Amino acid sequence: MGTGSSTGSANRPSTTSSQSPAAGQASTPLTASSATLAPKAQVPGLRAWEGLKIAAIQFRGVGTTTLDPLPAGLALQPGMALVSDKLRDSLRRLYATGLYDTIVVEGTRSGNEVTIIFTGEPRVFIGTVSVRGVKDDRLTSQLQRATKLDPGTTYSQTKLDRGEELIKQFLEQNGYFQPTVTVQTQADQPNSQMNITYIVGLGKSARVGDVHVDGNSGMSIEEFRKKAKLKLNSKVTRDTSDRALSGLRKVYQKQQRLASNVDLQSKAYQPPSNHVNYSFGVDRGPIVSVVVDGAKLSKTIIKRLIPVYEEGAVDEDLLNEGDRNLRDYYQRAGYFDVKINHQNQVHTADRADIVYTVDRGLRHRVVNVSIVGNKYFSSETILERLSVQKADIFQHTGLYSQALVNTDVGAIKALYQSNGFSNITVSPEITSSDEEAPGKSAKVGSIAVKYLIDEGVQQKIGRFEITGASKVPLSTLTPLLNTQGGQPYSAENVAGDRDAVLGYYLDHGFGQAQVSVVQQDDPADKQLVNVTFNITEGDEIFVRQVLVSGLEHTRPKTVDQLVSVHPGDPLNQTALLNTQRRLYDLALFNEVNTAVQNPNGDELRKNVLLQLTEAKRWDFNYGFGFEVQTGNPTNTCLSYQTLIILGINPATYHCGTNGNTGVSPAVLFEVTRTNVRGTNQSATLRTAYGTLEQRATLIYQFPHLFGLQKFDGSLSGGYINSQDVTTYSSSRLEGSVRVTERPDRRNTLIYEFSYRRVKVASVQVAPNLVPLYSQPVRVGGPGITWIRDTRDNTLDAHRGTYTTIQDFLADSSFGSQANFNRLDMTNSTYYTVGKRKWVIARSTRFGTEESFGSPSFLTIPLPERLYAGGAQSQRGFGINQAGPRDEETGFPIGGYGVFVNSLELRLPNPTLPFVGNNLGFVLFHDMGNVFNQTSDIGPSFLRFHQPDVATCKDTSTPPVESGTLTSGKCSFNYFSHAVGLGLRYRTPIGPIRFDLAVNLDPSYYPVFITYAASSSTAVSTPPYHSNSGYFNFFFSIGQSF
Repeated sequence: MGTGSSTGSANRPSTTSSQSPAAGQASTPLTASSATLAPKAQVPGLRAWEGLKIAAIQFRGVGTTTLDPLPAGLALQPGMALVSDKLRDSLRRLYATGLYDTIVVEGTRSGNEVTIIFTGEPRVFIGTVSVRGVKDDRLTSQLQRATKLDPGTTYSQTKLDRGEELIKQFLEQNGYFQPTVTVQTQADQPNSQMNITYIVGLGKSARVGDVHVDGNSGMSIEEFRKKAKLKLNSKVTRDTSDRALSGLRKVYQKQQRLASNVDLQSKAYQPPSNHVNYSFGVDRGPIVSVVVDGAKLSKTIIKRLIPVYEEGAVDEDLLNEGDRNLRDYYQRAGYFDVKINHQNQVHTADRADIVYTVDRGLRHRVVNVSIVGNKYFSSETILERLSVQKADIFQHTGLYSQALVNTDVGAIKALYQSNGFSNITVSPEITSSDEEAPGKSAKVGSIAVKYLIDEGVQQKIGRFEITGASKVPLSTLTPLLNTQGGQPYSAENVAGDRDAVLGYYLDHGFGQAQVSVVQQDDPADKQLVNVTFNITEGDEIFVRQVLVSGLEHTRPKTVDQLVSVHPGDPLNQTALLNTQRRLYDLALFNEVNTAVQNPNGDELRKNVLLQLTEAKRWDFNYGFGFEVQTGNPTNTCLSYQTLIILGINPATYHCGTNGNTGVSPAVLFEVTRTNVRGTNQSATLRTAYGTLEQRATLIYQFPHLFGLQKFDGSLSGGYINSQDVTTYSSSRLEGSVRVTERPDRRNTLIYEFSYRRVKVASVQVAPNLVPLYSQPVRVGGPGITWIRDTRDNTLDAHRGTYTTIQDFLADSSFGSQANFNRLDMTNSTYYTVGKRKWVIARSTRFGTEESFGSPSFLTIPLPERLYAGGAQSQRGFGINQAGPRDEETGFPIGGYGVFVNSLELRLPNPTLPFVGNNLGFVLFHDMGNVFNQTSDIGPSFLRFHQPDVATCKDTSTPPVESGTLTSGKCSFNYFSHAVGLGLRYRTPIGPIRFDLAVNLDPSYYPVFITYAASSSTAVSTPPYHSNSGYFNFFFSIGQSF
């Protein structure tokens, strides 16, 4: 019978006696079912016991543990006299909980006292709904949803059978006409749930059979099959029918049969052959030509503006829409007085024309857009919201159309109405002139748009009050509100406050709460609006327990620490959504679904269902990318012997110190193992192979390190071979430990200890320095990075800032063979100015390195030095080409100081033919350089040209061998300036970028020695001088910063 319990001072035994009940010495049972809930219903035997004292109340089937705290709130309580109305009311309350299918009331009498027993059959709810037997995860998920079984709702055999039938229907729609579906149920009695599993066998996919066509299709049945993609014996899928109809309609549209009609009349399954036969009805209709008379328009534009092409039909509504689209198109082009009309011309049964007649009139320019009558808002505030625009360098005629004027009227009204001007009226006044001077016609007319505003009276909030809040104090609700007495009345603000109050109640367990708004004009002052929030709170619902299901490989602890709802908490819908989001962020689950058990019941404590579907634990990703730019590093210099074989005079051959112009492709492959040891830890192998870099890195990640939500940890190690500078190629064997802290949304701190072995090859430096730079070097030490990001869009920022500060310390105490400290700082800011949304973007980078310790530890390896130049740096130079050069080979050797400042003016995207408003332009200026020492940056700030250029061009005297930090007799201590033009084409993954830069002050340097990369052999060459180049271009994805 389930569980039994009672309330009362004592449990009194029932006895049976032959004495009459009136004598009070015998006991007699009484019964009543839930059918007695009708107001006039009578419980049998109730009259005989009316008025007797209730000794105890017992609950069977559903115990008090589940019912609590309801029993204490029933109308019938131990110690009271038995009253039929209170018994009936108690029965209603128990049934309203939704926990019972049926309830029977029984009673026993002992003397002048009775014991009331509520015996109920517990209601069973749907638990997990799963589908097995299907390998495709996507189809499995679709089948689960197709059952329309909602977890937490009432379970019944009818729903179970209906779910089975819906699965079969869904599979038929997907081409499986012979599936097998069996259902298994597993009772979860402690939680009153029934877990349901459908075992599905798909069977063979049906195949396309016969195709029958009624009507004149204009093609043979074989051609019809081909166009409809209904090849005999091809698989039937969910998209087969739609694809066939779409393909046929496209065929007729290409034939200009815009009034064609293609219908699927039937599709019949043939069980013996497992084929589906299709029957179509076709009326291809006449050839319809759309002609624009009076103006020249390309076919592409006509198809875009006239909707009969898109809809594949011809009716008067679509033709009228074409009128409006053409009018708007020409008005935007400056023909503001354009007149459009259309007519149908039927020539033959198979030929018809739709002729749009266009009278463009004189072209106009919008010379003025003004606001009149505004007092509360300034004209600037209103103008920046308008779509009609005055002519400027980007819009030679301005922007004007009747549709834009109507949009502006609505925008102005919305602005005023949100500030209490309920009776605002806006009247546009259009003034045009076709005369350049009195009596003299103009080639281009002028138009002025004036918006006449009658603000009316501003209404304000008079009395504002909240009624009905008894369980939540007003001091809690008031801070949520923006509406206060004396403020301008705004229906939008009032609605927002209503939603805020209702949201608070829903987030605190009041699932049935309602907030109604009453707004009335103040009788004493019509300029005041009295606002009242009437709140109906309802009962506060709490969480009984959280039932988690679907965990197969994942540890329960991994999920529990991210669940935001707990037993005893108010039932918070926002917390449920946060739980979903946080669990999805683990990347361990394909689906995270939450539900409330018994959602329509009135019980005060409810179970929360958290149902998870685990994702596959192995993930594979691959990709391909490339960059096109000048200054690509190259390792294809020809050796002396190769030149002789090829018949090339070594004295005339130069291996470019500035790299080549070309493409830098890269292939990426990544494999990830998630859900390691049942946790959110993962192991990832990332590989890349390209002309500039070959990389293989293994990363082990520890999200939420030690259970701390704001900390993540990782271990990584791998091999990297790169040539991102022309001077050398480097190989690194590297390992690191990293802890990432995210104290808030904007800030990130990275604490890292890295250890790497760096080796360089193909070193293009003076011969006396080759042994020093070619030997492998160990570099190790701690580092810290701070990132602050307030950008509104990481791919294409319009406002905000982005700051990074990185510090790395290499010290012999950590086993490093070089002692140095590197500090690299970057700050970028973004400002939007003007009503046309111009963006001013700036990025400044400052870096410094300093070596210390004994002489053997003072040399900083080439790969650890500071470099600049390239698409994300000083665009006046190729990749890492800025700054000091080797005194004999002319190749860049980096430096110990760097300063680069980039300034961009990102222009608003104009509307252009073919590309619309997707193409934007950027004007930029880059300045800066790399310096031998940090102390050289300050004195060089105002030096715009390379000092002693004549000395650098002098190749008559070989350089004097010097230390590792100098660049011979040339000085590079100056700020190089570059200007350029960039194009940005907007795409969903970020803008595609093309930058063309002109270096106003390229660096000059002499070359006395060249190298063959294949043999690392120095080859004497006739001395010559070169420079870093005046022009550079870069093609890639994303903004430069």
